[in-house]
Amino acid sequence: MAVKHIPTKEVHKGVKGGKTGCGVDTTKHPSHWVNTSAKKTCDKNGCKN
Repeated sequence: MAVKHIPTKEVHKGVKGGKTGCGVDTTKHPSHWVNTSAKKTCDKNGCKN
């Protein structure tokens, strides 16, 4: 599963309501995040692999 950060349009590994693969907490601004099936675009360690 992937989660998209709406303001930056960046797609991370993870799900809304938890943490992304690279460690971003999606619960701090839940309105900025949406679950998606889009291809991941984050290049940070944890999301890219």
